[in-house]
Amino acid sequence: MNLIPGVVKEAHSDYVLYFVENLSDELKQEIRNRLAAICHGANRTQSPFNVYSYKETVKEFIKRYKTNKKASDNRKKGMIGELLVHVVLEIEGRFTTASPFFNMEERSFKKGYDVVLLETTNNELWIAEVKSGAIQNEQKNASSAAVGLINTAKNDLKTRLNDPNTSLWLNALNAANASMSDSNHQKDAVRKLLGQCADDATKGNNSSDSFNVVLSATLFHPMSEHIEAVKVGQKHTKVVNEGLFKKVFIMVIQKETFDAVYNFLESEGK
Repeated sequence: MNLIPGVVKEAHSDYVLYFVENLSDELKQEIRNRLAAICHGANRTQSPFNVYSYKETVKEFIKRYKTNKKASDNRKKGMIGELLVHVVLEIEGRFTTASPFFNMEERSFKKGYDVVLLETTNNELWIAEVKSGAIQNEQKNASSAAVGLINTAKNDLKTRLNDPNTSLWLNALNAANASMSDSNHQKDAVRKLLGQCADDATKGNNSSDSFNVVLSATLFHPMSEHIEAVKVGQKHTKVVNEGLFKKVFIMVIQKETFDAVYNFLESEGK
């Protein structure tokens, strides 16, 4: 089925695949409609300041993308991959995003958790980790590359969620304050949950198996070879059986290249 024109969705109970077959007019419009809130947080986009407008947000995105003239393809893939994850999550509506895409302190990648989410139906907290890239030399196909990205996301969250470092949770709290609208009744729920996590970290009581996680992979690979859903499902089963997390949801995005999204945004910023 189509999520929107240009994006094919293959959904399963605890994992879902999205194939971005083309940067359709509808997908471009979704990016236009959502970019400022994704990058700065919904709360800031309600302010009268022009710096949070769509046009200025596009310009800032381009600056961050090009902040290092020698920026590696990995950084570029990471930025576009995570942006696509944010856009898809917003379109789907299962979760409310409680963290902005932009690092608020500087133009480097954000420290701490990639995305903090609140499930809209039950106010459960989810921590998402996004990994993006292309197939590596040792990987035989698109499916093994996607599974490799999922595995890296899993290992990163396992490390961080068992870490007693309170700054990870303080960063998440600050991000939630900036990201979520004051009129959103879920904001208090998020702050309470994150505050409890911060308190637990001070006592060394946090454990990854008490957290719900979203493991996300964005693979840039030709559409002539699709990621196989069965392989993603097998990986989901393995992660669940490891018992590292409370609940596990996997989302995978495949797109041919990352250049098309950047080129679109660059043209929008002119």
